[in-house]
Amino acid sequence: LFLRGVPGDRKIWSATAIVHEQYHSILEDVHKSFIDAGSQAITTNSYGITPGVGFTDGEEVRRLMGVAGKIARGAVIDRSLSESDPVALVLGSLGPQVESYRPDLIMKHDDGVRAYGYAIEGLYPYIDVYLAETMSCLEEACQAIDALSKFYDGSLINEAEMRKHPLLVSFTLDSDGKVRSGESVVDVIPKLIEYAQEKRIECKLFR
Repeated sequence: LFLRGVPGDRKIWSATAIVHEQYHSILEDVHKSFIDAGSQAITTNSYGITPGVGFTDGEEVRRLMGVAGKIARGAVIDRSLSESDPVALVLGSLGPQVESYRPDLIMKHDDGVRAYGYAIEGLYPYIDVYLAETMSCLEEACQAIDALSKFYDGSLINEAEMRKHPLLVSFTLDSDGKVRSGESVVDVIPKLIEYAQEKRIECKLFR
């Protein structure tokens, strides 16, 4: 994005391409370039749309997430022969809500669930899979799972018509192979899967 002319804002980073409409076409072209190169999935440019960088208004987050999702979906539609046969999946990026690699700074559970909820709702119409990425501890990932569960349970969409997108989760590890919080991966993975099952969320680990 930066090489194609999007300013390198050191606060909101690539979210600049979402916030400012004049860069939307550049972002869509970047998505298309990945598809043209053979990618079978593209990720929404929504990682940085979080309270941690200043997006504290939930309604604004929901709107901007929708913009990110719509641009990514538009790129897939443009490169597909038909909407019913898309050439690539759209992954909805859900990043850490405060700061990457900092398990000590994550939100309290209910606050994190609320923050992820706005993001999840905004992305929902445009994506195929949610991606909770760069999670630094089990609790951070569980907040995203809980938010997704609450969204599905409280949605006004007819249950028969609702597509329940699965969730991919990726953790960031220290040099010793542990999650950034110091938790063992061997301990975290079964706990994560069990929590997702309790919340009736289809969850898979993504590496």
